[in-house]
Amino acid sequence: MADSRNLADALARFMFEGAAVRGALVSLDACCRDILACHPYPPALRRVLAELLAAAALLASTLKFRGSLIVQLQGKGPVRMLVVECDATLALRATAQWKSEAATLDADAALATLAGGPADSHLTITLDPKDGGPRYQGIVGLEGASIAALIEHYLTSSEQIDSRLFLATTANRARGVLLQRLPSAGPADNAVWERIAANVSGLDADDLLGAVDAADLLSARFSDRDVRLFEPQPVRFACGCSEERIAGALRLLGRAEVESILAEQGMVGATCEFCNRHYTFVASDARALFERESVGGSTLPDSPPGMVAH
Repeated sequence: MADSRNLADALARFMFEGAAVRGALVSLDACCRDILACHPYPPALRRVLAELLAAAALLASTLKFRGSLIVQLQGKGPVRMLVVECDATLALRATAQWKSEAATLDADAALATLAGGPADSHLTITLDPKDGGPRYQGIVGLEGASIAALIEHYLTSSEQIDSRLFLATTANRARGVLLQRLPSAGPADNAVWERIAANVSGLDADDLLGAVDAADLLSARFSDRDVRLFEPQPVRFACGCSEERIAGALRLLGRAEVESILAEQGMVGATCEFCNRHYTFVASDARALFERESVGGSTLPDSPPGMVAH
């Protein structure tokens, strides 16, 4: 086993010696707290966002590309839209739009309940390489009882990767463990996989949330296995919004709409839906956006706009 690894705001990958199984352990502390503090999310939505933040970081850690993994929920229920994004550096951000009835839901309400039921909602996982490569998008059904079960089923059925995912949250923290069977595994590895996977399925939320050291946690959970723990990567909240990107969004909004706002208010304000940071453009600056011949690199990404103009 590797040296002690602190769990605060970090993701650590690990492998089992002599077994075709890989894993990752993530802890979101200040990162999760700062993201959830951006908006007054109702309790059920806070828990769902925290779980999806941990899940997105774990999924992104398995990819080998420069870009972002985007998890997006769209529905007709108390939560109309939810977006969680994690890039290749494990920078996270999230946002959601909800109705007032979301505040009346139990804190442990299922994701399908927040979205209005599986018939009128769906969860989409998008891989955006950001380097000119093709985008990949997969649909996750909401029939499962938990977010972990939904994503496990998606990975096993759509990606053909046997996986086990365990997520645990408190008011401002999230932790998760992901196990995956390597493509090189064969029938002879079935029994080993089942034993290792059972250890994750039997995890206790309090044990995971209370652990302070990754090496100790893995040693205790997999005492019969030699686990190789790799150097952890920091996980952080980073929105990525900027005046330039907001300017690009205003151009997409169009000159007529911007002029309408100017006529009413004398300036154009825009708020990032992810971090809630406010940007203001006085009339001369707003009009100048449409007079520049080149706007390269100033538009928002293909993920949801994330900007409210007013």
